Amino acid sequence: MENSEIFIKPIISTPFQENAYITYLQANPNKSASAQPKNKECFVVDPGFEPELIIDYLRSSGLDLAAILVTHGHLDHIAGVSELRKAYPNCKVYIGKLDADKLTDAELNLSSQFGKPITTTPADVMLEHGDNLNIAGIEIEVLHVPGHSRGHVVYLIRSTPTFIVFGGDLIFRGGVGRTDFPDGNHSDLFKSIKSKILTLPPDTIIFTGHGANTTVRNESR
Repeated sequence: MENSEIFIKPIISTPFQENAYITYLQANPNKSASAQPKNKECFVVDPGFEPELIIDYLRSSGLDLAAILVTHGHLDHIAGVSELRKAYPNCKVYIGKLDADKLTDAELNLSSQFGKPITTTPADVMLEHGDNLNIAGIEIEVLHVPGHSRGHVVYLIRSTPTFIVFGGDLIFRGGVGRTDFPDGNHSDLFKSIKSKILTLPPDTIIFTGHGANTTVRNESR
């Protein structure tokens, strides 16, 4: 996907068909097919169960992983964290403050319930609403959006010509995230969507945790 200088490469992993996103600045924004990196740094959002696919792409593209941005701590969004850290030991792991304990607790991240306990390295940076990051030359704003989990965050890039949101499991194309997990809350979910997402410009692109991307305009309908 091309958005000004920002290039986003989705990586879909089984068994949950979860979307991870490799994101970086491209050198030739008018030639998105080549997607040559402007610099060597990138970040990955929500690495899932097949981190080798991410590592292969990074190596073939000559990219260096600066950060792992986690929207929330459920197993399908964190399963690849440790393998990426092994391959790129200097990268930092970012997650919402209230979901940070899920990284190191197989009960909290729900992996024990699926019969495959997973824990990862702990977070390097615990985020709060309104935090601003600059990673790989890209300005990122953190929005706390509880509902699917208590510490769920989304990552907003106020780019041109359209804003970008990495939405995790808050909102999908034509649907919303589950709220039946232990720290889910239906009321909080819809409050988060209405106050933090639907107030963004209609053309804002939402890159979802599962399925196809969508826009604020589509979901407002």
